[in-house]
Amino acid sequence: MDKYFVASIAGANSLGNKRVKRLVEFFGSGQAAWTAEVADLKNSGLTPKALEYFIEWRQTHPDAPEQLAEYCQRKNFGLCTIFDEDYPPLLKQISVPPVLFYYRGKIFPDVERVGIVGTRNNTDYGKGVAIALGRELAATGLTVVSGAARGIDTFAHTGALETGRTVAVLGQGLSVRCSREKEKLLDRIAENGLVMSEFSLKTVANEGTFVTRNRIIAGLCRTVIVVEAGEKSGALNTGDWAISNGREVLVVPGSIHWKKSVGCHNLIREGAILIKNAQDVLEFYNLDVPKNFSSEIVDANIPDKKIPADIPEKVPAKNSVPPANLSVEAAKIFELIPSGDFITGDEILNVADDIAPNELPKIILELDIKGYIIEDAGRYTRK
Repeated sequence: MDKYFVASIAGANSLGNKRVKRLVEFFGSGQAAWTAEVADLKNSGLTPKALEYFIEWRQTHPDAPEQLAEYCQRKNFGLCTIFDEDYPPLLKQISVPPVLFYYRGKIFPDVERVGIVGTRNNTDYGKGVAIALGRELAATGLTVVSGAARGIDTFAHTGALETGRTVAVLGQGLSVRCSREKEKLLDRIAENGLVMSEFSLKTVANEGTFVTRNRIIAGLCRTVIVVEAGEKSGALNTGDWAISNGREVLVVPGSIHWKKSVGCHNLIREGAILIKNAQDVLEFYNLDVPKNFSSEIVDANIPDKKIPADIPEKVPAKNSVPPANLSVEAAKIFELIPSGDFITGDEILNVADDIAPNELPKIILELDIKGYIIEDAGRYTRK
């Protein structure tokens, strides 16, 4: 039960991972910290502002630990804190480990894990690489870790599910609804793997939560593989977290003609290790190569001649004419929003390079007011 007191403390604004951990350690338990007298809290090292927020939060939500415990039990969500035995030891070693995370599935704290990340808007080549790497590495007993985003993440998970375990680290709370396809994927992962998030259960994803999530992907693994990444891909942020925490970054190269390989090639130029297949990865884990292991990641299904200047983006097909009463910017965004599936604001911005992030909410509002889209927890689909 003490873990729910820790999580309730973490719900207060302005505390953060380090302060929550320090507060619990100061009082000896989450429950002692939650019920501490104000005079004792003043001696705990909290700043006046953080102390004010915590006291107000505790007074406003006196039954938070009990309510959280009941909710998690009803939803079959697990909760793990940094004080628990099943907290992954490798994750504790990063500069800012999460003080807690919610999860579905089983943790397996001591297994060897490998991260596989890349762009949401992958090429067919990237898809083949991610599936093959996920499948072959999971077959050796490694647990494949990724972020369950559209594109390379999803294909890495899909490959791993064919032969072993995988971990999905979410950039949103576990209770936030996803698209139908993603929900099915997460259900499959949770059956014999792990779906986890450090965010409160109803936190909606945004650009900041994805960046924060990336440090956990890197923190769970000794190596992170970047499969396909453009010059500004979010996958590069995961690589940065890995490097800053002493983890190895491996990179799959692509054609010099492809924009989707620019980020990968930059990483190699900066010292990341080039790999061409799963065998190269196994060297870092001192694992034997299984019999009948393929020597290459994917079949050579891209012609040598007439290589295109760039592989087309994987974006929703522009198969309908935007309504005439939309602004030019809104018409562009309308074409990128799918029908029958959802897309997030970050996924839109990954494709719409000419739209500034601070302009997107205004454009979304125009589409919403005019009745052309449906918004659901920060995700959008056409009506």
